[in-house]
Amino acid sequence: MTKQYRVDPENPSAEVINLAATVLRDGGIVVFPTETVYGLGALADSKFGPHEIFEVKVRPADLPIPLLVETEDALDTWGEDVPEYAHNIARAFWPGAVTLVVKASEKVPRDFRAPDGTIGLRSPKHEVVMELLQAAGGPIFATSANTHGNPAPGSFEEVEPRIITAADLVLDGGETEHQQASTVVLCTGPEPVVVREGAIPTEAIMEAARGGA
Repeated sequence: MTKQYRVDPENPSAEVINLAATVLRDGGIVVFPTETVYGLGALADSKFGPHEIFEVKVRPADLPIPLLVETEDALDTWGEDVPEYAHNIARAFWPGAVTLVVKASEKVPRDFRAPDGTIGLRSPKHEVVMELLQAAGGPIFATSANTHGNPAPGSFEEVEPRIITAADLVLDGGETEHQQASTVVLCTGPEPVVVREGAIPTEAIMEAARGGA
């Protein structure tokens, strides 16, 4: 039976966070709130969890799972040949609702790179996720907590019962701040390309890339 806990989004219980982190370290998957939508995540270093996400979400194998990280430094750990404009965007909006797609470094398992060799990275502006990253001891592969093709849940009530049942632990943080997914920016060419506009508008992304914002 799935373990379900209510958490305060701004001041989560250390006990609950540690329980969730233990599940992640043991190779399990966790449902948790972010500032955009609810996520379904597994520890990047886990041998089982990340692969299980594809099965739970019914997600095609050629659609990679983004990686949640703590700081801008992760761009050069999990990415390589990262352009300076990507760092500009990260400095402007991380932690926040922007996913940066960069060329993946050798540290990213091949199963979790896109066919073009990229990986999406995001540093969420949410206390639950940040404390979970710290307690788990590493980045988390995470995607929206919904069946592929269904709407991403902006509140716990919108998370499908099937997803809750499939997870090893579930954190209920109520409604999310933005109620929509992050803006996704491709950062592999001479200029950034917004491939999905979400919580952060394209205009703000482009200004930040130039060193503004």
